[in-house]
Amino acid sequence: MSKKEEVLQSLKENNIKYVRFLYVDNDNVIRGYMGNAKSMDKDLDSGFSVSKAMPFFTAFDHLIPDTNFSYFGELRIVPDLDTFRILPYAERTAAVICDFKTVDLKPSNVCARTKLKEILKQSEYEVYVGIENEFYFLTKDAEGKYIPADSCLCFATTGMNQWNELVLELTEVLEEQGIEVEKYYPEYGPGQQEIVFKCDKALKTADNQIIFRETVRAIGNKYGVTPCFMPKPFNNLAGSGAHLNISLWKDGKNVFFAKEDKFGLSQKAYHFIGGILKHIRQICAFTASTITSYKRLIPHSWASAFGCYGMDNREAAIRIPSTQYSNEEKTARIEFKPIDPACNPYLALAAVIAAGLDGIHNKLDPGKPLEVDPGYLSKEERESLGIKPFPRNLFEALQELDKSEFFRNLFGNEMVDEYIKMKMHDWNEYMLHVTDWERERYVDIF
Repeated sequence: MSKKEEVLQSLKENNIKYVRFLYVDNDNVIRGYMGNAKSMDKDLDSGFSVSKAMPFFTAFDHLIPDTNFSYFGELRIVPDLDTFRILPYAERTAAVICDFKTVDLKPSNVCARTKLKEILKQSEYEVYVGIENEFYFLTKDAEGKYIPADSCLCFATTGMNQWNELVLELTEVLEEQGIEVEKYYPEYGPGQQEIVFKCDKALKTADNQIIFRETVRAIGNKYGVTPCFMPKPFNNLAGSGAHLNISLWKDGKNVFFAKEDKFGLSQKAYHFIGGILKHIRQICAFTASTITSYKRLIPHSWASAFGCYGMDNREAAIRIPSTQYSNEEKTARIEFKPIDPACNPYLALAAVIAAGLDGIHNKLDPGKPLEVDPGYLSKEERESLGIKPFPRNLFEALQELDKSEFFRNLFGNEMVDEYIKMKMHDWNEYMLHVTDWERERYVDIF
């Protein structure tokens, strides 16, 4: 039985009425169409037609003024049937994740999911990735402003008790969709949660991230809370990351593992780190992709602000986590920290993985591991160690990306140029906005 026949049979057996054809635009908004199950024999092959504008339609539904992706032209969203699943939280509804393709069903050169697939296909390694999602449960106060939905402390059992029913249902619903939850706990901020689902091959992990976000929102709304994946929703509370745990495998062996090394890492692992650190300032344009992302990436905040690495150093861009006792090979990995759940996971994973593979190809030296908080070193000390600060804001990150020959060769000029236009549109709007902070400080002075 073909994959299409399996899907059609599942639709019939589960009495499915609609199928959600989901796609993720390059600003990380999950969008799509609902197709009637009666039409799936045709729609599963050719998908749906969308405006050429949709890959770069902004998160605020703005059409970028100077874009080449506007009112004219068509693309198609075509489903990958391997991503098909029944949605336990939506009655008689299924979903499938789509790629952008041209009208003649060829891969689009501005499809983030396709870019990730191309990078993985060209690699001799199997790339495994796990994502540690942090997010807030929010409610509204009497004035209609969002506030944390609890006042629990970090890792506190009071939070576990308060959200036990929600988390149990969320876990069950995720597992029905093939996503295995490994850990849950209340995080550092009041109302902040962390859920870690099982690592998998990179493309599947990126797909699971989309299904995860959709599911958390659906179940959270059912219980009267608004799940928020914004990287820094409150000035004085912890930011939310989506740390990547990465390892490379070949012929059933973890390429990153070396028992004789002090930290249990192979030379390839160190070269992979070297590649990421070389391109870290450009990578941030994809992994810390919103204006608010950079309000999380500040020194002494457990989020990282400098391009360095170290053993269990949670202020470094790349942490080498301690391996599990008696299970060293399986758990040897690196953790990439300057990433949050507001980024497009396909672009983010593509950027990080490609940079790491570039490090392996060119045998890039990551320098010495750092055993202190880099924020406590002087600027001169960091420079002497080759430690680069992250961009201070999205504008700086986009400037770095704009001049990156590596990412232009990797993604193509069209993708990079349009991505920068899209993000610069947000930045320009932000710079025209006068904030309460400015009024509070300047009105009485000037």
